[in-house]
Amino acid sequence: MADLETKDNQQNKEVEFTYFKPIKRLLLIFFLGFSIYLFFSTMILIFLTKSAPEVKVPELVGKRFVDVSNGLSRKGFRTELKFVDVYDLEDGIILKQYPESGTVSSEGSKLTLTVTRSKFYIDVPNLVGSPLPIAVNKLRNLHYQDKTVSLGTGVISYIPSDKTAANIVMDQYPPAGNKVGPEGKVNILVSSGNIEADNKMPNVQGQSLELCFDLLMAKKLTVMQEVLKTDDINKSGIIESQSIAPDTPIKEGDIVTLKVNYYNLTEHPYAAYEYIDYTIPSDEEKGFYEVVIDDNKSRRVRFSAEAGPGQRISLVFYRVGNARIYINRNKKNIRVMSSKANDF
Repeated sequence: MADLETKDNQQNKEVEFTYFKPIKRLLLIFFLGFSIYLFFSTMILIFLTKSAPEVKVPELVGKRFVDVSNGLSRKGFRTELKFVDVYDLEDGIILKQYPESGTVSSEGSKLTLTVTRSKFYIDVPNLVGSPLPIAVNKLRNLHYQDKTVSLGTGVISYIPSDKTAANIVMDQYPPAGNKVGPEGKVNILVSSGNIEADNKMPNVQGQSLELCFDLLMAKKLTVMQEVLKTDDINKSGIIESQSIAPDTPIKEGDIVTLKVNYYNLTEHPYAAYEYIDYTIPSDEEKGFYEVVIDDNKSRRVRFSAEAGPGQRISLVFYRVGNARIYINRNKKNIRVMSSKANDF
């Protein structure tokens, strides 16, 4: 009888061990899984609650917002602008800031700036009869009370004229004497001269490319560029030399090569000269290629010539605001590129 009870006890223990074995395995798996979950949850919590780097708020009052906006972005500030209309200050001057200078803030914090929005008006000068470079200089050096102000050039158009010499302003809009705000632009109509009677190569050396490119196009020349790198940003877009000497007789289709300076930008202001270097792919067809710039100024052609696979199109162009660059072949678009200004 005792042997039978012992045998039953052993069987019961075997049954009990067999029953609890998978439960223990499940408990072990649960424990390991829960431990892993706790570990990763803790790591994520630490990462999410990690304090942002601290940055010191700079002194901004009295400075132009466009001059400091890039630096604020690099330091991680989020800027909120509030505008106040003024009549005696230029646009974009910072009048107030919060937090104040010297305050230590976390990266990504908001910086509220009160910025001027100018409401003064400028008398448009008379540009008619002036050579184009002098007309543009007039717009850049105007006076309001005791300070120098500027108006921008809008669209510059060229038309042939029997009576007016090449590169002389024939008309303008708005007309002289009109009052415009400081953000105003003056459109200018310029003579390309008597193309049939006296079609000679103008002297463009030392001039800004943007001011004379359309004149060369109006004379039905094919304009090519050789880009020269310069360390002087003030020389960017300036023509160093021309392959056809001034006053040389020219005819439709003649090719003139301009050596143009270009300063390699690390930051891209609202208006600046930019650079395109495009090689026509080997699977493209030969045809009539154009590079069209479309920005806040106008839509304009800055390259047009017969070209084919493997040919390199290298050129400098002037951008106002954000620009889209269209590469066209036989008037059909084959590629679109972009060139953007910082913080616009």
